[in-house]
Amino acid sequence: MVQLEEVEDQDLDQAQTGPIDDTYDSADYEDTDSELSDDDDVAITPQESLSDRILALRDIIPPRTRRFLSSTLNTTFSASKSAAWLGGKGLWVFSTGALMLMVPFAMATVEEQQFVEQEKMEKAREGTSEIVMPGGGGQGVGSVRGL
Repeated sequence: MVQLEEVEDQDLDQAQTGPIDDTYDSADYEDTDSELSDDDDVAITPQESLSDRILALRDIIPPRTRRFLSSTLNTTFSASKSAAWLGGKGLWVFSTGALMLMVPFAMATVEEQQFVEQEKMEKAREGTSEIVMPGGGGQGVGSVRGL
């Protein structure tokens, strides 16, 4: 178990050094913080651009780290560029292959569907003609069946 023990600071109890008499002149003191924060008319325009500031950062980063970052970024960019190029080529091959195979298949399927619908309509017409003219007496379709 941990026990806590209070340690007193000896310097905290000593008197602070400073002027002994109370002859503090407030005229010598000027509040600069309030002047800057109170003036809304002060427009601070930077003398350097953002690119200048970014270029100045290279002095902060050691050359060894800069070389490492540069080679890492170049490798990453190169790999990304190659992956995008290969992906684009693969997508092109896939899409054109799908079009070459699927469009004729879709056209054949639609044609087959139309043919099936046409046959259904013809059967429906035959069924309605038999209902309207039943097969008796020597007329129409019924006379052929009678032979």
